[in-house]
Amino acid sequence: MEITPSGVLGMIPRLKLTPSATAVLGIMSELQQPGGEVRHSQVEMAEHLGLAESAVSRGMKCLVDRHLVLRSGDGRGHSYRLHPFIAKYRSQAEMEAALHEAALDVREGRLPDIAAPLYRKQPPRAGRPNLVAV
Repeated sequence: MEITPSGVLGMIPRLKLTPSATAVLGIMSELQQPGGEVRHSQVEMAEHLGLAESAVSRGMKCLVDRHLVLRSGDGRGHSYRLHPFIAKYRSQAEMEAALHEAALDVREGRLPDIAAPLYRKQPPRAGRPNLVAV
């Protein structure tokens, strides 16, 4: 049985995730290895979700911006890992050790903390305004 820390769950509404980000986070949670590594590309995630790759890309950007997903790459693609505060683990002991190390890394600046947007009110949606010429 694998376990996941639940402390971040109360913060989820403040993160203002888009619908595509929520879907991507859900599939990444399902596909992750213990410790948070996700060995699937955005194309594969799009296929799992039945979404366009562009929607997955936008959702991924939102997750990376909020540090829920940590991305690294070598120019040929990216590898993804869920932040240790939301990753799943094989055991309680493994989770406690990982969370202790992650908290230390956040304090010392080696790992970004999960970040909520800085705005108080969500900005209006992008798109064409409903303006009429007079």
